[in-house]
Amino acid sequence: VVWPRMGKGNSVFLRDLHAVTGFWVAGLAMILLLSGLPWTDVWGKAFKGVREEMGWVIGKQDWTIGGRAPDAAGEHGEHDHAAMMKAQSAGQAMTSLADVVARAEGEHLAFPVIITPPGTPQRMGAKADMTWTVRSDAQNRPLRATVKYDMATGKQLTRESFEDKHVIDQVIGYGVAWHEGHLFGWINQLIGLLTALMLITLAVSGFLMWRKRKPADSSHPAARGLPADACCLSDSHAAVRPVDSAANSHPCKLAWLQTEFDHGTC
Repeated sequence: VVWPRMGKGNSVFLRDLHAVTGFWVAGLAMILLLSGLPWTDVWGKAFKGVREEMGWVIGKQDWTIGGRAPDAAGEHGEHDHAAMMKAQSAGQAMTSLADVVARAEGEHLAFPVIITPPGTPQRMGAKADMTWTVRSDAQNRPLRATVKYDMATGKQLTRESFEDKHVIDQVIGYGVAWHEGHLFGWINQLIGLLTALMLITLAVSGFLMWRKRKPADSSHPAARGLPADACCLSDSHAAVRPVDSAANSHPCKLAWLQTEFDHGTC
């Protein structure tokens, strides 16, 4: 069933709505779960170790693990102004911020662009770098790129784009962009909204189905009544005693067994 059946009654419609919603949302929910696992603390650290062991690491990891950068330093461990101060005291020329901004404009990086001076603490506790770092922080991660310049001469040292990363990192990058709703614009966000609505529908329809089956005056399931030609099982006599079916209009074809708690009578 790929669409709820209409005109079959409320019970059938509710059951079909629950089943159809679960069918369509299963794949979308699985993508959300899998794309979110690399961010988690335990699974993310384990996956990072596997990547390092298998040689799948090329460049800097572009997502956090448990809310922290993968190379996060301890408290105040990211501050490293000693090298910069030593260079300035020795009279070494330093590249100005204006020069770096002019160079960054020529890179045509995706908005927004973050310029980090040498020795400045990094985001999420990452270790400081003694270079001028120009980084695109676009929410669509495949558009991101990072350029580093020498703090003294202003010469470009490295340029890392999404295409330079390992294929595993690229797959995760696409997954994170999908998870955040920025992989292909408003359509991605609409799919995320529909996924959330379907999960809510799944929960509400499941509760309503359970509530329709639950007896109004008891927390236990209602026992089905016995047909007139049923058989009884006596606890006290441990024997099956058929109900006399001579008075019935038809022979006993289906025997029902029921445990007797009182006096062993039907």
